[in-house]
Amino acid sequence: MNRKILIFFLIILSIFLCFIWFRGGNFLGSGEEGLSLYYPERTARLYRYAWFETGLGFSIPVYLPRITFFGLATFLNNIFPVWLVQAGSFWFLIFIDVLGMYLLTKMLTRSEKIALVSLIFYFLNLYSQSQVWERFLYAGMFAWAYLPLFLFLWIRWLREKKIVWLAILLLTLLFFSNIFGMPADAFTFWVPVGILTIFELFRKKRNFQGILDLGFYSLIVPVLWMLTNIWWIYPYFKLGRASFSEISSWQANFDSLRGVSQYFPTDQIFLLRQSFLFGKDSLFYNFYSQPLVIGVSILILLIVVFGILTSRKEKYWLYLVTLLFIGWFISKGSNPPFGHQFYHWLFSTFPLTSVLRNPYEKLGIILLLPYSIFFALGVGWIYKRLKPKIREIVVGIVLVLSCGVLVWPMWTGDLYKSARVRVPDYYEQANQFLNQDKTDGRVLMLPIIPGDGVRYFWGYQGVEPSEFLFDKPSISKILRTKYADEKYMRLYDAFVNDKSYNQLLDEMNIKYLVLHNDLDTEISGASSSTQTKIILDKNPEISLIERIGELEIYEFKGNKDGSLFEVRGEDPPVLSYEKLSPARYRVQIGNARPRFDLIFKSTFNELWETKIDGKKLDEHFLVYDYANAWRIDRIGDYNIDIVFKVWPWE
Repeated sequence: MNRKILIFFLIILSIFLCFIWFRGGNFLGSGEEGLSLYYPERTARLYRYAWFETGLGFSIPVYLPRITFFGLATFLNNIFPVWLVQAGSFWFLIFIDVLGMYLLTKMLTRSEKIALVSLIFYFLNLYSQSQVWERFLYAGMFAWAYLPLFLFLWIRWLREKKIVWLAILLLTLLFFSNIFGMPADAFTFWVPVGILTIFELFRKKRNFQGILDLGFYSLIVPVLWMLTNIWWIYPYFKLGRASFSEISSWQANFDSLRGVSQYFPTDQIFLLRQSFLFGKDSLFYNFYSQPLVIGVSILILLIVVFGILTSRKEKYWLYLVTLLFIGWFISKGSNPPFGHQFYHWLFSTFPLTSVLRNPYEKLGIILLLPYSIFFALGVGWIYKRLKPKIREIVVGIVLVLSCGVLVWPMWTGDLYKSARVRVPDYYEQANQFLNQDKTDGRVLMLPIIPGDGVRYFWGYQGVEPSEFLFDKPSISKILRTKYADEKYMRLYDAFVNDKSYNQLLDEMNIKYLVLHNDLDTEISGASSSTQTKIILDKNPEISLIERIGELEIYEFKGNKDGSLFEVRGEDPPVLSYEKLSPARYRVQIGNARPRFDLIFKSTFNELWETKIDGKKLDEHFLVYDYANAWRIDRIGDYNIDIVFKVWPWE
């Protein structure tokens, strides 16, 4: 009964924390995640295809695994306000974390008390605060919550070999596919179970049949996982190499790793801190720089050491210590010992592993999980050696300091003080106004920013969020994709230096321009709204058509049809087209004469394939420095099928 009451208390406590974070009914939006959950239905439409329509279009496979989460959020948003959907999602993740950590630790240690202490600490610690919740990436939150449950289900499957455990494992992996929206999380999950399986195989080294059975039952999970998740895994591997190589080379990623590694040397990692997020530029620096607060972190580390030293005889000890060691080694990045050499070899030999360029953030939970269990074991060791009259008091003080005082911003809600936002109503009004135009003309957001970060006076600061606020494809920021960014920066240069830009607008299929008077241009690195307005007013091809709140909507008269397709030649044919999806179009050609160019105003990619009567067109080339074009010699009337070919049968 006491156990049930305590678990119930922890569930209520997590609900209490979520309502502190979401007090006032505010939505949380910040950082790289931006406002992706603000209109989940719109986001689900964006993430549904391998071709992402934001900007001039680009291929990015990492959004596909997120469909399960945003699909469910869309359903819930039809019933509840979006802030409550977000709050409920946070509570659910905390619940899964509490459940998984309790089940895993109890199974390993055979102690309910140790399990309860470990789940409290795994939830309320400096790593979870800074790298999970403050970092504010949904994939990272999902990974943190699901890893303990994943390990528990894996162990139960290997031990009992019951179909029910396999089914639960596969179903939860399917539901939590959002985790793999961060490619590094593939390592976060399969490394711990891989190490665990190796230990189990070693224990059966004299039982050949046992080794064969264990190998079979171990392999069946990733095989079935790949089959049940093929809808995103195949495009992931098909598109991944090209997509990530366009962003940067392995050398650039290694240089990035070296740059960030200065913030998580070994002494910081074992205190579960990170020098940047707890440094002088941190909102909470004054609190976390106090000697008493630092002393609490050192106390926690000492308790973990006690836990390691006093549990050496337990059969799970070697596995947890190995996991702790590997978690530390990969989390410390290029720091010594051997960090520089290891990652240089890894990135240069296996370029796809460059997704680990921020390892403490991405892989730190591999360290945190055994760290939390050893902390609980250390607390248990202290408890047993104290007199009965004071043991509860001492342990209570330790937990209050470790999971209360040390993570005080989580309890007060100040963790999200700058992330609470209310998007003004005029954004949805502007979206509805633009939606009256049924063409595919794009929208340029002004003033143009030279990167991807913005701050709005209504409270939002993070990655520019226009794709989540407008249905029409918006050109608003750098996307770190080949061709499109170069074109975008040419447009930026034209506006900043007052050069002619009409031809660029036409080539990029921009029909509308939205001037944001609510943008903090100084922090966003953009020209002022007043300067941008002067440039627009001088252009006879640009006209102001609507003012909605702090937004001014302009129309580019030179692009009346807003068409993604164009024909170019001496006697071009008649053209019309049907958009079947962002990754599939059907173009109707009428009265064609020999030799003309069909231009598709979307970012050039070799996977855009064009067919006439099932026959592929081979002359595919770059135009306008970013777009696709095909040379066509066929005469008469016919249809052209254009598809972003990911699957072999497309």
